[in-house]
Amino acid sequence: MNIRKIAYGLLCLSFVLLFSGGFSSFLASLRNDHQQVLRRMDDVSGTFESFSTKTTHFEEFRDELYTEVLGNVYYDTMFVTDEKVKETLTEYEGIVDDITKDARILDGWCGNVYYPEATINNMCINYKSIYEQVINYYVTDIHTYNENVQKYNEYQSAIQSTFLVDPFQTKYQYIDYNHDNTYDGRE
Repeated sequence: MNIRKIAYGLLCLSFVLLFSGGFSSFLASLRNDHQQVLRRMDDVSGTFESFSTKTTHFEEFRDELYTEVLGNVYYDTMFVTDEKVKETLTEYEGIVDDITKDARILDGWCGNVYYPEATINNMCINYKSIYEQVINYYVTDIHTYNENVQKYNEYQSAIQSTFLVDPFQTKYQYIDYNHDNTYDGRE
């Protein structure tokens, strides 16, 4: 009879230990998941901060581009200033490339994920609209410049001049990044 009591006691003790081990493992897993979510929210916040800073730089550069470069492009100087304008447009595209890198990182962290903080969720929603505007503004600016180049080249061809200018080539096209069926920033 004592052996049976000891066996039942050991069996009950093993169930209690097994249950408590599983429960503590579950709690540790929850704690680990919570820590990962907090780190990921910090990553989203930090990347969005970088994204916002680069977007502000884009806006400032765009304003400067229009006042100092594109606003001073005339047919009589277009051939002479072409190299400088293309360097500036290449720098402009570099800014867009940096913003695109941050947008891709945010894609990975924000895709179909909801966070416990509304500010992080707002960042995940807003960056897509902002990125769409940046790309579409950039493409519009390049398109406008290339239209001027085309008109200039047509004028030069009409007067049989050999001073032609190549349009600026870009890898970007108009996008609907947030899939709302509108192209924000496309003018």
